[in-house]
Amino acid sequence: MTDASDDLASGEAENPGLIGDFLRKEAWRFRWEKRLTNVTVCLIIIFYLSLLGFVFFGNIRVTVGAWYFFSSVRPHTTGDIPIIVSLSTVPTLLLIALLRYFHHRPKPEQDDIQAPLPISVEAAKEIIKATTDAMKG
Repeated sequence: MTDASDDLASGEAENPGLIGDFLRKEAWRFRWEKRLTNVTVCLIIIFYLSLLGFVFFGNIRVTVGAWYFFSSVRPHTTGDIPIIVSLSTVPTLLLIALLRYFHHRPKPEQDDIQAPLPISVEAAKEIIKATTDAMKG
């Protein structure tokens, strides 16, 4: 680029406003997706840590007095099953939703991308075209 400014759209583009709008939109989308990922991963970690805490420390009872210390552990009951299921299902669904979002988000079409062909491919196309024209005529 010939321009030394930080704006990628100025200088070499035919329509710098259109390019600038596109770059601002993509930058906003990148920041939004990054925040979405951070929030989702934090929620997943919180739910899994809550699950581990509930399973391993949820049923420990500690009694402390002036001259005694007593601790006991009771087994999980049937009433604990919905809590365990919800604490394990919610983060799994969040992770699946995040992965599906990134898998199905809009991507640029292959037809929109006009990459220039290498010179050898262009030369091969010209040779093939000239050969087929010579054979026809």
